[in-house]
Amino acid sequence: MESSPVRRLLDTIDQSFFIILLSGIVVYSFLRRAYSSRDLKILAASLGCERPPTESDRFRYDFFGIRKTLELASHFRNRTSLAYTDSLFKRYGETFTSNVIGYRLIFTCNEDNTKHLLSTAFADFESSPLRKPLIEPITPHGIFTLDGADWKTSRDQLRPRLSDLRKAIDLTICEQHFQSFLKNVPSDGQIFDVQSQAHALALDLQTVFSLGESVDALSSTQSSEKNSFLVGLSKVKERIVQDGFRGPLRHLSSKRPFLESCRRTREYVIRQATQQVQKRNQMAGTSEKVDTCISEHEQISLFTDQALSLLLANDSMSTTLASIMFCLSKDERVVKKLRASIIDAIGLTPPTWGQLGSLKYVRWVMNEAMRLFPAVVLNARVANKHATLPTGGGENGACPVLIEKGEIVVFSTWSRHRLGKDFGESPDKFYPERWEKLSPDMPGFIPFNKGPRACPGQNYATIIITYIVARMFQTFSTVTDYNSMAWTERISMTFENENGVLIGLH
Repeated sequence: MESSPVRRLLDTIDQSFFIILLSGIVVYSFLRRAYSSRDLKILAASLGCERPPTESDRFRYDFFGIRKTLELASHFRNRTSLAYTDSLFKRYGETFTSNVIGYRLIFTCNEDNTKHLLSTAFADFESSPLRKPLIEPITPHGIFTLDGADWKTSRDQLRPRLSDLRKAIDLTICEQHFQSFLKNVPSDGQIFDVQSQAHALALDLQTVFSLGESVDALSSTQSSEKNSFLVGLSKVKERIVQDGFRGPLRHLSSKRPFLESCRRTREYVIRQATQQVQKRNQMAGTSEKVDTCISEHEQISLFTDQALSLLLANDSMSTTLASIMFCLSKDERVVKKLRASIIDAIGLTPPTWGQLGSLKYVRWVMNEAMRLFPAVVLNARVANKHATLPTGGGENGACPVLIEKGEIVVFSTWSRHRLGKDFGESPDKFYPERWEKLSPDMPGFIPFNKGPRACPGQNYATIIITYIVARMFQTFSTVTDYNSMAWTERISMTFENENGVLIGLH
């Protein structure tokens, strides 16, 4: 039966209304964007901001950033992303923009811009919008997933564990684990992967501090429970990094295996946290309690998030140890000078707390290795309001750059350290003596970041690394280089050599 004329008229009116409504929405959106663009131009002009260089000369018709995204993915897959990033900074300058999946990303390695992001304009930029979706399943209330007042509270709760380093670091325990490390070093300078052994050593030391007992990563008799925990933790870290580089595309793959690994890893840490909290609360001195003002359940939850936050950052210590040995394997002069400086200062007995501060050349070597191979090679912040970078705009790059609310600024620690003229001649070369005139407090040296969000465990890590390097070269006098290939990037939660670090110690 044909519809009545009235019904057809109503249908026509409904369709017309829908078309008018849709057209109105489109026009409103266009006008809103136009007015917003106009307002931003006015704001930029009032602040003296200019546009930074852009990659549009290479991606002229890549309106949605697809080609750029595929290029980035290709370099990450081929482990050439750092050399690729360096080449872009050399081509466009220390600050430039790219269109990635339709989003404008600002890349910088400029010293003033990184200082601005991390310190001067700290309140204008956040990291949790990027980190929280990735890390929340494993540590929902850890310092990596929070910003603002919540982050400050979490940081203040973690600070007491790292403030008294003589209490946090037992050098006797350090020596015990160093001796376990030595058992895995082949005799007579035979080849072994010091990167994997440094990773195991760092895990054993860090879990003593964060969990109250070692996971026995260096031991041949490690329990299946501890081994399963480390396997799960490794899977969690790997997926976090993969999803970080995938961006919105991460939603296309199943999260079930990742969430299961998070659950098992967290359950292990909760068991350890329960034991530690109950043990501390049973001690007579209230100063040993985690917090007498909150319930035991809350104490366990706090301990768990703190421990997992520390373990997620654990690889930075092993990265530094491995990179030190990689650099030394290629520089016999520095090895001889390093060993001589240690023996002249403290002899052949394990260093005491008072002696660690006298190992000046060890610190130079450590700083130089962290400069060339920073544990975190790339980092990013999201503007929580319309903000600026102090430099990078205009033809000569001297003007400020307007950063719109919600835009992402990526800063490259790798490129900052290797391209920065503030590090003297040949900044891409390993030369510890440059630190005779440089200070680790210089704004452009950011292996631990700078400002309020600087790594809270940097002093802890520095002392541990100093102790291990001192003991290493009290024990051995030569480092044989078995690396047949150049350092090949493997970017995980930190930074490693895809080929391992193959050396011999004698």
